[in-house]
Formats: sequence, structure tokens, C-alpha cells
Amino acid sequence: MRTEKKEINIQIGKRLQIARENVGYTQEDFAEALGVSVEHYRKLESGAYGLQPEKMLILYEKYKIDLTGLITGEKRKPFDLELFLANCSRKERDEFIGRTLAYMKKLMTGQE
Repeated sequence: MRTEKKEINIQIGKRLQIARENVGYTQEDFAEALGVSVEHYRKLESGAYGLQPEKMLILYEKYKIDLTGLITGEKRKPFDLELFLANCSRKERDEFIGRTLAYMKKLMTGQE
């Protein structure tokens, strides 16, 4: 198997690491979610291996990682909280607040 690093894999790997850290998970967590060994996952972040489309889909579905940003490095437009809250249903608002509070609790308690 070829272990030569391609520039695109290196860039995706760097962005994958940043995304993982931003959502507060360890390499072990992502490896488990993707169904790969920790060593394999480390090689994904280093760019030695490329990230397969089915693995990208898992990252999107489980962690809501923006795949366009992961692949291209392009950022989405900034999230406008006031616009979202003004135009969502009560159920959507309550779900958003619940997820936000759970995320903040996780950050404050240092749980990863």
C-alpha cells in the first residue's frame, strides 16, 4: 500500500483534526465512530491515508462536520443566531437550546 502523502490528504487531515478538536472529541472517539483503529485514524489526520466518502458521511451524520469545509477549506457563512431564532419553530428553538446547553456543559466539565 502506498504511504506517500498527497497534498489534498494532508490538507483534509489538518482540517479533520481542527474539526475534531472543535467538537471536543479525541482521536479514539473518531476512530471508533469511523470503525477504524486509532493508528489508522492518526494516519488520516496526518494525510498518510485519504478519507473515504463513506467515512465523511459518518462524520457529517454523527458530528455535523461540514464536508465542503473539510474538503475545500472554504468556510460557511457565519451563523446568524438572531435570524435563526426569529425564523424557527418553537420545537427547533428548544432543540437548539438543549443542544447548546449540553455542549456548554461538556466544555465546562472537560468531558471529551
